[in-house]
Amino acid sequence: MRAMRAVFSAWLTSGILAVMALLALKALAPAAGEGGPVDEYAQVLRVHLPWLLSCVLMAVAAGSYVRDRVTGFGRALAALPAPVLGALAAAFIGVPWSGTPVGLTLHLIEAVLGVILGLALSTALSRREETGGAHTREHGQWRRDRR
Repeated sequence: MRAMRAVFSAWLTSGILAVMALLALKALAPAAGEGGPVDEYAQVLRVHLPWLLSCVLMAVAAGSYVRDRVTGFGRALAALPAPVLGALAAAFIGVPWSGTPVGLTLHLIEAVLGVILGLALSTALSRREETGGAHTREHGQWRRDRR
């Protein structure tokens, strides 16, 4: 029961973050000009990078809810739905460069990569919290060497 509550909380939190990310993408995305030159830098900096960072944030938020109750594949299942559904929603709501097959594929790849990075970051943060911030022996040794 607790594990399902944690998963639902993870989905809710990452879903809220996905909605905020989609609204930001809709506002930031450069207009897609038909037949004109494509500004790849604007597309990367205003569409793909914010989406990737948002997916990382969604996965960190979802991973923090389920870190004690679910491990491995279960954490990925808790973190993956919101970014994937967000990528599909971006194509549906008309975010420029997301409605094309290539754009949708890129958003899905970015969603999966963001979840992988976010869960790795969440795991690293939870391990650091469990050890009290740092490995005490190494931390103390560094301080002694620095003096």
